[in-house]
Amino acid sequence: MRTRLLAAVAATGLAAAVAASPASALAARNLTTDAATPAVPTFVDGLAQAVFSANPSDWYSGEVWVQASFDSDNDGKLDRIHVDFTAPPEVLTDGLKVPVVFEDSPYYAGTAPDYSNWAVDHELGAPPSSRPATPFWTAFNTSPTISTRYESTWVPRGFAVVHAESPGTGYSDGCPTSGGTNETLAAKAVIDWLNGRVAAYTTRTGDTPAAASWTTGKVGMIGTSYNGTIPEAVATTGVEGLEAIVPISAISDWYDYYRANGMVRAPHSSSNPTGNNNAFQGEDLDVLADVVYSRVDEAGQRTICQPEIDYIEAHIDRATGNRSGFWQERNYMKDVENVHAATLLAHGNNDFNVMTKNAAQFYAALKKRDVPHMFYFHQGGHGGAPPDVLINYWFTRYLYGVQNGVESLPRSWVVREAASCPPRQTTVAGDQSNTATLTVADTSPFGIGFVLTVPQTNLDGTITNTTRLITDIPDATHLVLASAVATGTGQKVADGAVVSLVCSTANPTPYAEWPDPTSSEVALHLTPGAPSRGGLTIAPPVPGSPTETLTDDASIAALTSANTPFSNVRLIYQTPPLTQPVRISGTPTISLQLAFSKSRANLTAALVSYPPTGNGTILTRGWIDPTNRNSDWADVPIKPGRMYGIDFDMQPKDIVVPAGNRLAVMVVSSDRDFTIRPTAGTQLTLDLAHSSLTVPVVGGSKALADAIG
Repeated sequence: MRTRLLAAVAATGLAAAVAASPASALAARNLTTDAATPAVPTFVDGLAQAVFSANPSDWYSGEVWVQASFDSDNDGKLDRIHVDFTAPPEVLTDGLKVPVVFEDSPYYAGTAPDYSNWAVDHELGAPPSSRPATPFWTAFNTSPTISTRYESTWVPRGFAVVHAESPGTGYSDGCPTSGGTNETLAAKAVIDWLNGRVAAYTTRTGDTPAAASWTTGKVGMIGTSYNGTIPEAVATTGVEGLEAIVPISAISDWYDYYRANGMVRAPHSSSNPTGNNNAFQGEDLDVLADVVYSRVDEAGQRTICQPEIDYIEAHIDRATGNRSGFWQERNYMKDVENVHAATLLAHGNNDFNVMTKNAAQFYAALKKRDVPHMFYFHQGGHGGAPPDVLINYWFTRYLYGVQNGVESLPRSWVVREAASCPPRQTTVAGDQSNTATLTVADTSPFGIGFVLTVPQTNLDGTITNTTRLITDIPDATHLVLASAVATGTGQKVADGAVVSLVCSTANPTPYAEWPDPTSSEVALHLTPGAPSRGGLTIAPPVPGSPTETLTDDASIAALTSANTPFSNVRLIYQTPPLTQPVRISGTPTISLQLAFSKSRANLTAALVSYPPTGNGTILTRGWIDPTNRNSDWADVPIKPGRMYGIDFDMQPKDIVVPAGNRLAVMVVSSDRDFTIRPTAGTQLTLDLAHSSLTVPVVGGSKALADAIG
């Protein structure tokens, strides 16, 4: 493999990755599988090549039921987990053994179309005693094919693909538990079967064994949301054979999905919540178990797993929101020391469904343990896989053992906002037409697998931009593209034209690590201004600063409060307009000194960016139940009128606040889209002199001081 595996490595000052390659990139692109000559795994520039048949009718496929180690439906028999598999035909014709890309999910057989969440318009500590039952619904047929989500990508590259249905879903036995131990052990059992350690059978109830003789036993798990959560859960078992995981928008602690610092808090159904439209308000672990409960062996009414769902409902504790042993069963962070699987993590900055804390805390734990790790952090919402080239490097290195140098690549890949996109560009050397190989001044800003923007000069002198995937970088002055550019009559890529990587999900910006190692915490202090906006300054707090008061009103959305010029529902403190961009990389935290007019209250803080004109945007939020100010595990009562110091975190973020904007913090009580919504009227009194906001800023206090003057 060439030393120019990914030229961004050189751009960041890290060592270029080097690995051996059995063929040139050009040869690999022209490689076809002769029917008389079995294909063999082929790697070029450290990437697995699609040299096996792409025709599904050629593949070796089947289904089995893997014997699990538990009986989660309490029928006196160990549960069996429904699994399908697909592999290149050479596993049969040539005895080839291949590694596995594995996705486990409760969603394959569908989800309930009609269900009820918990009511949230009630006083704190007084939830309703029940919610309406979910009507019976007809599941999808998942036999013999559970899914075809990853086959077309990975089977031609020489991997098998396996899908498994979580307990209590589709053709699997058992019961859904919304992150409970049985779901983790079910996926682990599949990996054990792939390594010959547990049995599987050709039917759900039969005794004809089925062996996975076609695999090396090396497994990489991948998936999004719930499907990405299961790989993290299984990795914490330390199961042998799980070599790599790619969790996308994954939950690392289910408490941090449905709770926040002792508060009952909902996930959000949109990527960037803007109003009173959260379809997930009132959802909880029992609701989710109900929604995915799709066992096909029950008709007309599902009753087998109702006791388990009733158990979940009885233990979620929507009255206090406290952490408990029940929640700890679903906290994978407590077992993270067992993880050895190389982890390529992906998350969205604006994911208010699975909060970014889930990614940040799991990633931080891997760094401490020196587990191979990489973080793709985009600016979208829920979902969003890393670029294919990064996943290919990852699975090629850790499932096939190809020394492709991925360990030397930057650890962090952040999709930058268009306004703060760093230049990654060069100029074209000489006029060029109808070519898939561009001669340029310098290839070092670029990497294989990223998308190049190429300006084409047309016959009439106009310029049209086109994009091409970079498939090879053979030397310092040539870029090989997936297809030719400037193919039209009279078209050319003109001498001196600038070709570039435009910031996008396909072209994340590389950094050495996440959070950015050059970021440090900067404390900002509050100056009065209610009911309009006060100030936010680096200067030390002024002794004897006044207190300011807000009155809770859960009928008003937080974003509405943030953009109302005068309001008694919120308190806002903002910087002067920034004179230069400020990059936030890490977890903002807030320390507040507050008194409450009632013994129970919600408390919410939000980081806001205000442009010179128009409405502001909520960048991130944080929530806490003030009675849990000391611990998630237990309430400590609040005495109305007494001041309490309350510290809590917001959701981690990596964003550039542009010059001209103001950075602000907003304090409200109830957050309509996320929290329980009690009757309006609770008053919160804030002591400004003993309250502060801490923000992780790249460049630290000097960078922020320079930006706010």
